[in-house]
Amino acid sequence: MWHPPFSTERRGVRHFRATPQQPVWLLAAGAASAALFLGSRYVLRAQERMRRKREGLPLDDDNDDDFSRQSPAMRATQILGVDFGSANLRLAVAPLVRTAGSNVRVIESADGLRAIPAAVAVDNGSVSVGVLAKALLGRKPGYTGLATRLLLERDAATNAKEWERFVAALPYKTSVQGEDVMLELDGKTYSAEWAGEVLLDHMHAMAARSLGDADAGAGADGFPAVLSVPAGLSDARRRVFQRVAESAGFQIVAALDEPVAALHAAELSALEDEDEAALRALSSTSASSSGSTTIAVFDMGGYESSVALLQRRRSGFEVVGSLSTPSVSGRAVDDALFRHVVGKFEQETGIDLSADHMASFRVLEAVETAKTELSSRRSTDLNLPFITADRTGAKHLVQKLSAYDLARACESQVAQATALCDRALAAAGLTTADVGLLLLVGGGVRSKPVQERLESHFGRAAFSGRSFRPEEAVVVGAAEFGRRLASE
Repeated sequence: MWHPPFSTERRGVRHFRATPQQPVWLLAAGAASAALFLGSRYVLRAQERMRRKREGLPLDDDNDDDFSRQSPAMRATQILGVDFGSANLRLAVAPLVRTAGSNVRVIESADGLRAIPAAVAVDNGSVSVGVLAKALLGRKPGYTGLATRLLLERDAATNAKEWERFVAALPYKTSVQGEDVMLELDGKTYSAEWAGEVLLDHMHAMAARSLGDADAGAGADGFPAVLSVPAGLSDARRRVFQRVAESAGFQIVAALDEPVAALHAAELSALEDEDEAALRALSSTSASSSGSTTIAVFDMGGYESSVALLQRRRSGFEVVGSLSTPSVSGRAVDDALFRHVVGKFEQETGIDLSADHMASFRVLEAVETAKTELSSRRSTDLNLPFITADRTGAKHLVQKLSAYDLARACESQVAQATALCDRALAAAGLTTADVGLLLLVGGGVRSKPVQERLESHFGRAAFSGRSFRPEEAVVVGAAEFGRRLASE
């Protein structure tokens, strides 16, 4: 299989501190909203200080009016959130002026897709992205690049042995040239930054079609946007992500850590649902002896999962620790389901479908869909006609997958997920008892076995809301952060 089957950990501590200021956004929402709003301000001010330092400007960012003058894109009427995920790409847009019914909106493709596969393919010089690129993988291995975000994350701290295991499992060849990772598609070499730019250029075009010319001051070549990035990235890698997005046409006004974005989405959900209990959960919980409350954000993505620990202090949010690994992922669950299905088929027919690339691709596509269906159903059917043939004729794959099968496929993943959380807590000098809020994001956490095991491990229910969608939390939160940022 071509999914990364190993563990790579990225550790990071990021600090967001500044002189406290009086919150000005949504005073009527009370202390719950104010606490999260302060987090926005301090992330923004820290990022602005870094920018001014790089450009040799005075560090006088205490003046909010100066920032407004330095960010002409903020004069636009809408702002985008960009989620460059390991398996999927998403966009959301938020109006800068909140009015009745003017909620953050996830942008759909012309085909009605809210998530675009993060796949790029090159076939005889022709470049394709998304669904078309992913489909080509089934017919022509070595032409499609997947998980390219993980290539962009690589830096000098990456474990060499784990890196070798990762790239060996990819459906294309890679090489390292200095600090750049190159990938080979259709016999030609391209940089990971090129692949990222192609993917985000596709999303930029999708935004242009969706927003049209209505957004005066932000044309198709300069959408103001907040880019979400993995927590724990080095400053150099953060700049790479921002450079790739800007090369694709986005005007990046902030690069926001994904767990912070998810918190903004959770608060927005609670506000829209008028859920006072959820707002209390986001802002209350008794503080520890150090005067802080720890929030655990677990994100299970397609090719990589992460846990981030944040503490809410009087001066804002502080990300005190983060770990990530591709060994815990939605794709790893797909692989486990795949092995179950092909193993049962081999018992019935004597034919090993894993030896047939096209058949394997069809089964993987089917179990991915089945996994999603099992998040809300007790069972689902697989029906793949003409999956293979032998001397007796064509063979059809007809099986039933149950919630129990999904739970079995998730067993190893949830065990590794809780171990990852424990390592992050230990590195930060904390325990599960110090966690006052658990937030689960990413499409992988929709699987009930994952939800239940993590909730049991932390000893508390995860945040939930009627309008909260875990797989869209990061992109919605990025757009909402941009709206709040601009309102200052």
